[in-house]
Amino acid sequence: MIHDNNELKQINGAQSRLSAILEQTLNEIYLFDIQSLRFDYVNRCAQRNLGYSMDALRTMTPLHINPELDEVSFRKMTDALLAGEKEVLIFETTHMRADATIYPVEVHLQVFERLERAEFLAITLDITIRRRAEAALRESETRFRTLANTIPQLAWIANTDGSRSWYNQRWYDYTGMTPEEVLGWGWQKLHDAEMLPKVIRKWTDAVAAGEAFDMEFPLRGADGSYRIFLTRAEPLRDTEGRIVQWFGTNTDVNEQRLEEKVRRETEKQLQVVMENMSEGLVVCDFSGKLVYRNPAAIKMHDFRGLEQVELNIRNFGQIYELATLDGEILPFEKWPLNRILQGEHLHDVELRVRRMDTDWMRIFSYSGAISHADGKGLAFLTMKDITDRKVAEEALRDAKINLESKVEQRTAQLLAKSKELENFCYSVSHDLKAPLRGIDGYSRLLLESYHERLDEEGRSFLQNVRAATRHMTRLIEDLLAYSKLERRKLSTMSVELSSFVTNLLSQFRDSLQNVHLTVKVDSYRVRADPDGLAIALRNLIDNAIKFSKYSAIQEVDIVARAEGNYCLISVCDNGIGFDMRFYDKIFEIFQRLHRAEDYPGTGIGLAMVHKAMERMGGRVWAESELGGGAIFYLQLPLAGTAPVDSPDLISPV
Repeated sequence: MIHDNNELKQINGAQSRLSAILEQTLNEIYLFDIQSLRFDYVNRCAQRNLGYSMDALRTMTPLHINPELDEVSFRKMTDALLAGEKEVLIFETTHMRADATIYPVEVHLQVFERLERAEFLAITLDITIRRRAEAALRESETRFRTLANTIPQLAWIANTDGSRSWYNQRWYDYTGMTPEEVLGWGWQKLHDAEMLPKVIRKWTDAVAAGEAFDMEFPLRGADGSYRIFLTRAEPLRDTEGRIVQWFGTNTDVNEQRLEEKVRRETEKQLQVVMENMSEGLVVCDFSGKLVYRNPAAIKMHDFRGLEQVELNIRNFGQIYELATLDGEILPFEKWPLNRILQGEHLHDVELRVRRMDTDWMRIFSYSGAISHADGKGLAFLTMKDITDRKVAEEALRDAKINLESKVEQRTAQLLAKSKELENFCYSVSHDLKAPLRGIDGYSRLLLESYHERLDEEGRSFLQNVRAATRHMTRLIEDLLAYSKLERRKLSTMSVELSSFVTNLLSQFRDSLQNVHLTVKVDSYRVRADPDGLAIALRNLIDNAIKFSKYSAIQEVDIVARAEGNYCLISVCDNGIGFDMRFYDKIFEIFQRLHRAEDYPGTGIGLAMVHKAMERMGGRVWAESELGGGAIFYLQLPLAGTAPVDSPDLISPV
């Protein structure tokens, strides 16, 4: 009996201790009937979390505190436990407190045998903190993915064996591949076949050593072309230092590398240019040390005997002397390279350079400035040997002085000759025309006073004398006009053609009475000398009327049109025309292609046209055929246009 009491005491003690443990645990513990589902036991932790007393909970079932479950779904869920197919059923759900607030829980449900009675035992863990941690983790992962998709690089995560498990969106955008194609070891498909073995070897070494991976290589894009990427990957370690993942990025450096390649090639080309340029080039740092001098600079300065001397600005100043072209010796601080180092920009500074230990002396032209590249400041000085040019300029100045003197003498001679010619023309006009007037006057008196006494042949002789006198008078007048045309002052201005031609035609009113005249001249403005243009047009119109007088219907056309920067004026007739074989003669003085008896004239008119157009910078030419009329062209620049070199003055087009 005593023995039984001791065992009972031990059992009760153990139950008390177990009950105390259950009451102190942080897990929620529930015992409830399998049939009615009513709670038999709920520990203090559960009562505290739910906000219900034990008396209230004895009237409740798990369905009251779990809004996600109903009896049908609960019975179906627990069938496996009751059938012995599972020992424990673990699931996550929510509990609702007395104040209707919800909190997440993880439930471990099993069948519990007690006093030959089976009940459900639910050990429940409040997972609010875990859910918050998971939510924070998901938020962190979302931020990470957003950040990874926002950065300009291609980004990826690799497993500890080096296989890839994740890529950002830019990776897929660039490669055009799907996750199924590149996850794992699919990234190798994007590498250049020749480069891939080197990449794999270096990646394998980095994974094995657990060290950062850093390498440049090309990757194929969605368009099939390759671009160079700088790839870097860092191992991610846990709290114990074990590598759990690798995070890597691919930065597009294709343009940068291409620019570097172009820069290197440009530098090589520039080096070749500098080595072969005829100008000397000297480069100096801010300390005054010469860091580069090209072969031309060495050759220009006659460095013979100075091969072993370390040349800097100071040493250079002990060997050479610089002076202005007037002979003023420059102090050292005014030397070109020192001026550049002081911030000046030099352009074509001409100085005499003399080597003080020899008789060597040259004249150089210096230019230069400071250039800042890669954070370094360098002074660049170029020089040209202009000694020969200066000698030539000096000789040219002497020749110019002599030429100017000769020109002055020649001009004085020409002025004197011009004055003599002017006096001669006056003499011709006075001394030749006076006898002609006498001959004409006396022959007229003979015809009038002795008309009846003279026979027909005598009267004919006197009439021939008078005609010859008139012809000679016209010839003298034309010669004087031609001479004055050469000497007269040119006055070029803008001439409006329409009114100009109208005024000119008024002088031919009587001659044009029987002529079918067509004038098509718009309001073009030409750059011309009005008097010279009047002489040219007057002679052409006079010739058109004269050489078409035997046509059944006389026709004369005057037309003007624009051609580029020029105005083309044409005077056309339907007269006798001329043979183009003799074209070169028609603009020469005294040249005639037809008999004077049929077409009177002095042979000077077209020569005056040519001279007038020549002085105005214009052109004149003609087109004709014998018996088919003739057309003469005058070409003059339009007002307001730049003068352009034109073909030969009288070349036919």
